[in-house]
Amino acid sequence: MTYLLTGLATLGAGLFFYLTLNNQQWLKQPLSSRCRPLALVVLVASVAGWMFLMDSKAGFFAVLVVLMLVFGTLPLLSLLKTGEGK
Repeated sequence: MTYLLTGLATLGAGLFFYLTLNNQQWLKQPLSSRCRPLALVVLVASVAGWMFLMDSKAGFFAVLVVLMLVFGTLPLLSLLKTGEGK
């Protein structure tokens, strides 16, 4: 259960950080850049959670894997959402 919550926190932090960027395609306007510190706080908390649950090196790389998946798939999913990929 804690793995699921920590994974969702990492996923949410990555999504929230992505939505504050100017190049995001999910919202008509990006979220305010003042929201980035909140995303970073959640990300730091999830890194601490992963490092508590696993070995510190394994927890660090688990966070990297989840963030790579989030930042790699969100632009692709936005293309599928708008139908521009056809």
